[in-house]
Amino acid sequence: MEGEAMSVDRPQGLVEGSGRRLEPRRLDQMISVRLDPTIVAALRQVAGQRGMSLSETVREAALLLLEHEKAQNVIKFRVDVTNGRTGATGRESFSRNIEVAI
Repeated sequence: MEGEAMSVDRPQGLVEGSGRRLEPRRLDQMISVRLDPTIVAALRQVAGQRGMSLSETVREAALLLLEHEKAQNVIKFRVDVTNGRTGATGRESFSRNIEVAI
C-alpha cells in the first residue's frame, strides 16, 4: 500500500494487513458535466493535494453532498463581517449563510 493514494474507500491511518481484499467495484454509470474552468482548476488542485484523481475527487464530493442531504440535523447560521475602516472604497462587508450537517 505504500505510495498509493488514499481516498474515501481507503482512508489514511489504515493498519497494514488489518483488512481483507474485496472484489473491485464496478462503476457502470458514466456522466458528463460542464463546469466553470475556475471550479475545474480548484478541483484539480484539491485532487493533487490529496493524491487523488479528478474523477475520485468529484465522486467524493458527490458522496458528501448526498450525506448532507440525508442528514437529520442541519444547523444553519449566518456570518456577517464588516470592515470598520473607511477608505477610498468606503465600508466593505461580507455575508454568507452556512449549513452544517451533523
